[in-house]
Amino acid sequence: GNMRPVISFKVPDYTMRGAAFARRLSRQLFDQLGAEDHTNYDPSEYGYVEFEGEGYRILGGNHLAGTHIMGTSPATSVVDDNQRSWEHENLYLVGGGSMPTIGTANITLTATALNLRTARHLLHELRHQDQPVALAAL
Repeated sequence: GNMRPVISFKVPDYTMRGAAFARRLSRQLFDQLGAEDHTNYDPSEYGYVEFEGEGYRILGGNHLAGTHIMGTSPATSVVDDNQRSWEHENLYLVGGGSMPTIGTANITLTATALNLRTARHLLHELRHQDQPVALAAL
């Protein structure tokens, strides 16, 4: 018999298709930004898997969430559905902290979707302001 349990686990195709989609989207965004992708996964590292001929490193949910909860009321949340602070109209708390709950998987795609929605909202707000906006260089 085994002196310890032997556990084998296969990452489901659904999860891997999501990772592959995220990689394709990242590459498109990097191309548009002129950024270089230096991602390199070592096959000997924990969590390394291959899918459709490409290597990935799947580690699970390693991102914090819920530090400034999103909701429909200032009484029970910190930000609205556009991640705008209830208390300060010009303050946006963008990121995974807006997610009120988290599952067992990495939140990157969900947080990215929320952030893209917030960006779209901000663009709309900026385009429809009555006065010019001064943007300071960082």
